[in-house]
Amino acid sequence: MNRILPDIFSTKTAWRDARSQLHSLVLYCGGIVAGVAALVAILSFRSDVLLTVDDQAKELLGADIEISKNEPYNPELIALIDSIGGEQARSIAFSSMVLYTDETRLSQIRAIDGGFPFYGEIKTVPEEAARQYQSDRSALVDRPVMNQLGLQVGDSIRVGSEWLRISGEILEVPGESAAFSLIGPRVIVPLEVVEGTNLLDRGSRVQYQTWIRFDETSAAWARDQGLMLDEAGIEAIADRIRGIFADLRIDVATVASRKAEFAQVVDLMTRFLGMVGFIALMLGALGVASAVYVYIKRKSAVVATLRCLGASSRQTVHIFGLQVAGLGLAGAVIGSLFGLLVQRFLPVLFADFLPFELIQQISVPALLLGFLTGVAISFALALLPLMSINNIPPLLTIRAMDFSPLAHVQKRVKIAVGAGIIILLTLILALLLENIAVAAIFIAALIASILILLATSMLLIRLARALRLTTFSYIWRQGIANMFRPNNQTAILVTTLGMGMLLIGTMYLSQEMILQRIDLQTGDHQPNLVFYDIQPDQFDQVREISEQGGARIIESVPIVSMRLSHVNGRSIRELREDSARVASIRALTWEYRVTYREELNDAETIREGEWVGRSEGIGSGVTVPVSLDYRLADDLGVGLDDRLTFDVQGVPVETRLASIREVDFQRPQPNFFLLFPAGVLEPAPQFFAMTLRVPDSESTARIQQEVVRAHPNVSAIDVGLVLESVQAFLDKVAMAVQFMAFFSILTGLIVLASAISISRFQRIRESVLLRTIGASRRQITGIQFVEYLWLGTLACLTGLLLAFVAGWLLAWYFFDLVFVPNVAALVLASLVVIGLTLAVGLLNFRGVLRSKPLEVLRAEG
Repeated sequence: MNRILPDIFSTKTAWRDARSQLHSLVLYCGGIVAGVAALVAILSFRSDVLLTVDDQAKELLGADIEISKNEPYNPELIALIDSIGGEQARSIAFSSMVLYTDETRLSQIRAIDGGFPFYGEIKTVPEEAARQYQSDRSALVDRPVMNQLGLQVGDSIRVGSEWLRISGEILEVPGESAAFSLIGPRVIVPLEVVEGTNLLDRGSRVQYQTWIRFDETSAAWARDQGLMLDEAGIEAIADRIRGIFADLRIDVATVASRKAEFAQVVDLMTRFLGMVGFIALMLGALGVASAVYVYIKRKSAVVATLRCLGASSRQTVHIFGLQVAGLGLAGAVIGSLFGLLVQRFLPVLFADFLPFELIQQISVPALLLGFLTGVAISFALALLPLMSINNIPPLLTIRAMDFSPLAHVQKRVKIAVGAGIIILLTLILALLLENIAVAAIFIAALIASILILLATSMLLIRLARALRLTTFSYIWRQGIANMFRPNNQTAILVTTLGMGMLLIGTMYLSQEMILQRIDLQTGDHQPNLVFYDIQPDQFDQVREISEQGGARIIESVPIVSMRLSHVNGRSIRELREDSARVASIRALTWEYRVTYREELNDAETIREGEWVGRSEGIGSGVTVPVSLDYRLADDLGVGLDDRLTFDVQGVPVETRLASIREVDFQRPQPNFFLLFPAGVLEPAPQFFAMTLRVPDSESTARIQQEVVRAHPNVSAIDVGLVLESVQAFLDKVAMAVQFMAFFSILTGLIVLASAISISRFQRIRESVLLRTIGASRRQITGIQFVEYLWLGTLACLTGLLLAFVAGWLLAWYFFDLVFVPNVAALVLASLVVIGLTLAVGLLNFRGVLRSKPLEVLRAEG
């Protein structure tokens, strides 16, 4: 134990040596501060979200249990719900066109009867509107669409054939975030407004919901079933309902299941953000390790002197080990405090994605985990430089030479320490992600990225060094030569700053490619308005209105609803109960919307089999050849020539999988997972979708209004408005991710500042020697300017080079696009990073010119 713990001499010497350069030592741990701050903030944010979900779980559901189904309840389900008793509320939810005074929008209609929500409240302006809209027979409308269209409380909207007065603006709905309204504005109306109207019987997708708040009658019913109304009992009730009505495709949600859903989403989000924070911490730790190495190398003469005075190698290791440990502790403490400050800001970034107001508190586990992670990683990565102290010979006290202690550490020791560090990092990340396999893959990818960045930076440095700059001025030649001075940290600085640029660049290019994909599919030859739910007797009039309004009809598609009843002769119930099944429940229980035609369109490509465009119809012994998208075929676990039986409005249709397609669902046109040939579904009940190209937004609004006035059941999608919503959503996501990626850039800049500071004494000597031989202050400043300019430029080139490679791979393999990056925006980002590098470097250099030549003469003895 005495050999491990430092003695009094080592402790006092470590403090005396550190005290004279405390400012510089604290600056070295700046990277750790940024990384720990990111980690503590993210872990605390996750704790806050889970705490809020746990505290407000009932408000998120709005009831004790929710039963939902996408078709009307059958008598047995109604009887069961009635027998449960309690306070109940019903809802019918669907999408439909709403006329807002003089403009139509596809909206999310919620027709509610009863006191929902039983827990929490629908927040409106005025406040009493949420309590009175049912008795007033009025409507509640989302605030964003009211602001956008200039509507006021008291104005009227039309839902179907009903005109309703707006009695309030919707601010919050339990269990829904603000981003939910990006799909379409929410409109809440009394249930009686839509019951019995043609809005529900003309092919609309409708969600029927019932909410129950248990009371004494429910408790009596539960006791008869041998259950209690605690959390376990309510889950048992939900499981029983799911089991009894397994064939009805109902969804039963409870407070516990809603909490689990939110916890899963939060885990996914914070794990991603946690990895970004972990990268920032890693970069900071690499910067500290590099700084410690240069620091120990600079202190080689001091170590040699201590050895000559009788200090043992153990004592010298303890002296500098205490300083390094102090760096890690200081960085972790300061980073933890900054993390608590950042924690207060994160809810602002994610407010639109959270369906509740966050409860914030200090999370001790998050604080400890971030703190201990920062200390462990910083000390682990500084271990090799510390071990090199034993290789510093006493001879350095009398011989001046450029000695590299780390080069004399045995190779097997380096390998053992490196393996230990990798294992430690993997275990720490596995603790953060709760998955050791993912952690191992991530660490491997991170190490590969760092090695690629390091190798790329070294190659760029070699190329710069090989340049013959004889025609350049002395300032440029000397500034570039400074990058190769002894004790330089050019490679590590380019690597850390380059990693930040890689993260930001890749993320930006990905966002640009998503928007580019949208732009590619919305040119003049593509539709910008889509009508659907058009009934056969309405089709001619909708087409006439559209053509008179100046629209060009691109495509009209018949759509038939059906369900899967058998796969290769096995019923859906049998497949669901088979524990060895390969098909997903969702694919088995979907309500399929399909079309029929003779030819494939330009969004479809045959992968396997052969497309058959026409069939004989349906009847005894007739098997219809159909085509599936490859993703649906995978979900169903079927291949070519497998047999699928569909229930088409009560009529069984036997089909054979004749081909498997790849469908490009990014195109704004009707595309289908399941495609029938012509000659089969023509007699089936169906509706139509129509795609149009309209010359301008005024014509789009006019056509929509005329169609909706004539046929309220017909819904329209204004592709331009959809793209605006997509853009708004992407901007919100990008802002959140960019904020986290900012920590990587910040860490790189802090590491740059600490590296410049650690070689401050050497720079003072160089600058004063230059002044002694006649260099002007302007020349010396210019030399430093050139060096920092090259550092920032090489960092940006390195990071952007890899970002371009990553972007090209994403474009080619994922987005299926020609890679055309926004060079101007990336150049601007690069200029910002280069400017920050120059600012940090020159600020650290501001006191160098004030040093007198006598300081150097005394230092040189």
